[in-house]
Amino acid sequence: MSMQDFLQIIFFVGALLACTPLLGAFMAHVFTGRTTWLTPALAPVERGLYRCGGIDDAAEMDWRAYSIALVTFNLLGFAGLWLLQLLQGVLPLNPAGVPGVAPLLAFNTATSFTTNTNWQAYAGETTMSYLTQMSGLAVQNFVSAA
Repeated sequence: MSMQDFLQIIFFVGALLACTPLLGAFMAHVFTGRTTWLTPALAPVERGLYRCGGIDDAAEMDWRAYSIALVTFNLLGFAGLWLLQLLQGVLPLNPAGVPGVAPLLAFNTATSFTTNTNWQAYAGETTMSYLTQMSGLAVQNFVSAA
């Protein structure tokens, strides 16, 4: 390991240690409902999103409501990814001109990425467009686990 590598590690650990108390205090304020320096800018956006979704931010979510929201979210993600694969031939960000995926393969891939198993029965860049990889598969990689 060179001196430059060692200094880079030291700098990274130092920056991480310096940011930890600041981020921790910010998160504590957010989770306890106290105002932060971002509240004036983001509170109206948050209220607007809640209003559009018909959400009462003061109400608690019971297990039935949570289950319905979870299943609905996953079904919408599955349908969006499936349609994205079927229509990728006519969508932008497809410089290679990759055609739409066959319906059964699209169903298999959408099911796989929605359930976070990520089983791939296709040949990567020769089957999926950039848009499908970025907006479909990568998003499902995150939201299926999150």
